[in-house]
Amino acid sequence: MTPEEFSARYMAHFSAQQKAAVQAVNGAVLLLAVPGSGKTTVLVTRLGYLALCCGVDPGSILVMTYTVAATQELRARFAALFPQLSGRTPQFRTINGLSAKIIESCSRLRGPAFTLQENEGELAALVGRICLELHGEYPTDATVREIRTAITYCKNMMLGADEIRAQHFDVPGFFTIYTRYCQALRAARQMDYDDQMTYALAILRKHPDVLAQFQTQYPHLCVDESQDTSRVQHAIIRLLAEKTGDLFLVGDEDQSIYGFRAAWPEALLQFPQTYPGAKLLFMEENYRSTPQILQAANAFIAKNRSRYPKTIRPVRPAGQPVQPVHAASRQAQIRYLLALAAQVQEPPFTVLYRNNDSALPLIDALERASLPYRCRGAEDTFFTHRIVCDVCDILRFAAAPDNTERFLRIYYKFGAMISREAALAACAESARTHAPVLACLLAQGGLPDTCREAAEQLRARLDALPQTSGEALIRTIWGPMGYSRFVTERRLDPGKFSILCMLAAPHPSAAAFLARLDTLRQLIRTHRDAPDARLTLSTIHGSKGLEYDRVFLLDVHDGVLPADPNGADGTEDAQRAYEEDRRLFYVAMTRAKNELYLFDYPDVPSAFVRELRQQLPRLFRPAEDFASILPENACGLRYRHAAHGEGQILAQCGDAMLVAFADGDRCLQAGQMLLERDRTPDARTAPPSAQPLPLEAAACVPGSEIWHRKYGRGRIVSLQGTLAAIRFEAPGETAPRTFCLPAALQNGFLSFKTDAPG
Repeated sequence: MTPEEFSARYMAHFSAQQKAAVQAVNGAVLLLAVPGSGKTTVLVTRLGYLALCCGVDPGSILVMTYTVAATQELRARFAALFPQLSGRTPQFRTINGLSAKIIESCSRLRGPAFTLQENEGELAALVGRICLELHGEYPTDATVREIRTAITYCKNMMLGADEIRAQHFDVPGFFTIYTRYCQALRAARQMDYDDQMTYALAILRKHPDVLAQFQTQYPHLCVDESQDTSRVQHAIIRLLAEKTGDLFLVGDEDQSIYGFRAAWPEALLQFPQTYPGAKLLFMEENYRSTPQILQAANAFIAKNRSRYPKTIRPVRPAGQPVQPVHAASRQAQIRYLLALAAQVQEPPFTVLYRNNDSALPLIDALERASLPYRCRGAEDTFFTHRIVCDVCDILRFAAAPDNTERFLRIYYKFGAMISREAALAACAESARTHAPVLACLLAQGGLPDTCREAAEQLRARLDALPQTSGEALIRTIWGPMGYSRFVTERRLDPGKFSILCMLAAPHPSAAAFLARLDTLRQLIRTHRDAPDARLTLSTIHGSKGLEYDRVFLLDVHDGVLPADPNGADGTEDAQRAYEEDRRLFYVAMTRAKNELYLFDYPDVPSAFVRELRQQLPRLFRPAEDFASILPENACGLRYRHAAHGEGQILAQCGDAMLVAFADGDRCLQAGQMLLERDRTPDARTAPPSAQPLPLEAAACVPGSEIWHRKYGRGRIVSLQGTLAAIRFEAPGETAPRTFCLPAALQNGFLSFKTDAPG
């Protein structure tokens, strides 16, 4: 097949940049593809071009990607696009899968060395035993996962002993844990999946015959999602490409969001130096999102320092502006989403967040309201985090003050200066007499005055906990009882505290809260996606490569996203982490096809939302004249409805309000609020700016011609007080639009025909 025939058949609708990427078949090539640019289609098409136009044997092409699911997708898409090549397909493998082949090949020649330990449970148990030996207590599941992630990072980044010691992992004694873990695996002649790659690299470096075998077998290399590839993986790729130099990398450093798993975007930035003479190609057309969404994404990511200069170019026509959702609090955002979910939503909407903790209060609310939802990759690790386990232990000890086992887990976490000897003696006495442990402690002779005073205060607060309700349960433990000091000393994640507060808020007692935590954990474990769900929940990481019509970004605020708002001015590591947080936000924004909503809370700062507002103030303005009807942020203001009585505005998005009434939360439109307000003379109504203004223009009557600065010529269909229904002549404007007429005239949204331009 000639290139011209191939182009006509397979690339008729490709852009010039896409065609150039397909036809770049010689030497080292780095293709930088922005979100929604069709990179997977281009990669698969290029494989067919190599086979059909360049005479390359498909079996000599090795396509590497990050996950098994990605390899399966690429294989399926190649088979569907090029059925004539059935039986002659490229090799699609993860880099781990390739590493296994390298080790297998070496073992056939030189005998087996290490076996792969595939059971993650066994590896987790090994970490647990090491921590028990070092710290005297078995770690929680969440801590074990943190340790395993840190081990993966160290191995994938090929860190030496001094470099590992210099890392700031939130795990006490990590270097010792890491060392003993590696020693235990070597003693058992075992390797984990990370070792699999480091061993494969060592084999390629040490055994030229094995390296030559794979270089000859796969002279053509393609790597997808290369921004997520680690240092050790790039080292393997470089060795394999050394002979022919035929390497095609597809990626986007702006979408590198797996730094905690050792993703190394620096390899892309250093590509021209690593592969002299390499081609650098771009795909900048975005077929997914509206220009408004992409304008915001471009403006934001452009502030990152470690990136190639590129700009997403929209292909689609204009859509809605990026819309902030003003919420009175983090709890209010949950109530707003709950109200949306209770309505019939078309199209469905998606809620994205940094980590699963953010979703827990929403999942709790959805389950309580029996509202169907889908959830991608929910985990129950929150419930095994050290802070959560400690809070549960404290609450349960308060209800059963003679439980010696729990007392020994918590007594030293309050700063009460209780010695180990005194604690053990009190537990022994409690076990003998069944008296409360703290009573036994206070009965001891020789107890220092400071310790006695602290223990008495602790006992008083513990005695009060079972009858405490709502957030006060958590705040008492955190503040007056002194647990926050333990969190700070151990460098634990304080974000768990705010989530616990939100989950505790509805509960009248500690017992009710604990019961709900148990229920919620079981619900998450057993959740099945509802076929009639109108919303989807997902982490941003879990949404990578996907797209959604309507996206709400949850918990975009300092401390969560970004984790450290001052990171840009910190150490090199802090700057690197801050830029990855920016990339994570960028990936989240570019998942949205048509509508993008950002939650904004007046009492919780957000460096990212603030930056966007400063850069693109007009982008966040409502498309209609709503700004002239109500303040931009009306959260917290009172409103009296004719039927529902007095309420408070909890959240605001465009011309929609979430108002909390005594009989429940309701979403109301601004015009609806004006029409349905309580009109009794002594009633409090909507905010002053929402009050009807005197009708100054006598010419405004049904049938009057009027102009809108966006929609052009229109005619007043009806008037109800100061609200005018206007039908416009612009294409697609079939239904009338409602305006607060005097405010729209005063602010220049509307004008009389005689005042209209032209």
